[in-house]
Amino acid sequence: MSLRWSVSAFDPGSARQIETWRALASEAGACSVLLPEFVFVCAAELASRPLAFAVCGSPDAPRAVALVDQRRSLLPEVFVADQMPLGAWVSLPDESFEELARSLVRTLGAGLRLGVSRIDSRDVPRLISGRAVATLDYIQTPWLELTGEFDGYWASRGKNLRTNMRRQREKLAATGVEARTELLTEPGAMAQAVRDYALLETRGWKAAGGTAVSERHPQTRFYARMLERFAERGFARVYRHLFAERLVATELCLHDGRELIILKTTYDQDCAPFSPASLMRQDMFESLFGDGATRRIEFYGPVMDWHMRWTSLRREIYHANFYRVPALRKVESVLRARALRASGGASGDQAKAG
Repeated sequence: MSLRWSVSAFDPGSARQIETWRALASEAGACSVLLPEFVFVCAAELASRPLAFAVCGSPDAPRAVALVDQRRSLLPEVFVADQMPLGAWVSLPDESFEELARSLVRTLGAGLRLGVSRIDSRDVPRLISGRAVATLDYIQTPWLELTGEFDGYWASRGKNLRTNMRRQREKLAATGVEARTELLTEPGAMAQAVRDYALLETRGWKAAGGTAVSERHPQTRFYARMLERFAERGFARVYRHLFAERLVATELCLHDGRELIILKTTYDQDCAPFSPASLMRQDMFESLFGDGATRRIEFYGPVMDWHMRWTSLRREIYHANFYRVPALRKVESVLRARALRASGGASGDQAKAG
């Protein structure tokens, strides 16, 4: 069966495009960050230019969908923003990802190469680089499988983590401070929860590094709108840890009934000695183990030391370039090598093309 793509202007408010994407995401078993509540809102709020909406097959029975950035007509890319764990692509698991991508680049007029960023190896095992495809390292991301009881999981954690959590709770109790974790899920609570998150983050180290979600930043509008949309479906969760009535840590999350995705975490730097984010996470994980439904927690970010205190599991998120004709890969490799030599060495993903 030939792979036929249709490409039109992306309209984030189009009920037809939303339902086409949602139907395929449901059939493919896509995770929450690939649902239209996430992808379409992110594109509407944060895309710097118009995008194309690409559908393989009939809109009533699609085999793949993607949002495509064509600002460089010769080198189109599947849309991805910093706030997106995965690129804006969904396809049926029994379809060849490589064949779909190469057929799309042939559909895109003058396109010579299609870039697809942030491919989850959970969905598409890393492709073998060949004459017409090159893969590039991105990150290793951690996750946690929830099996058994929380007590067994907690006993398997490192002694340092368990001892630190016990000591922090004892210190708080000794000072008479009541520590508690609350959960917000209602649509009407999301906007204020994101504003509170932004205010807390802008007082911390992320503000100094320029990565904070400030109250006036477009990211704040994205997270509020996205979480409101998910909350209407019962998918949004905002965990908040408080010392008495003082907010000291919060996490923005999605939960589809079986999988929790942690999107953003921040905490009050003034309370860092008490490890408020870890105290909150201990409460969260205990409740998730106990709910009888949650089977997986996704962190969707580069593995850091603190992740490894909570899980030992990790997998690959990678990029791939798909070439219209094989010779173009060789030409690009030669040009990249010359550019790297001229700049004095390799850096970032460009050095890791395989």
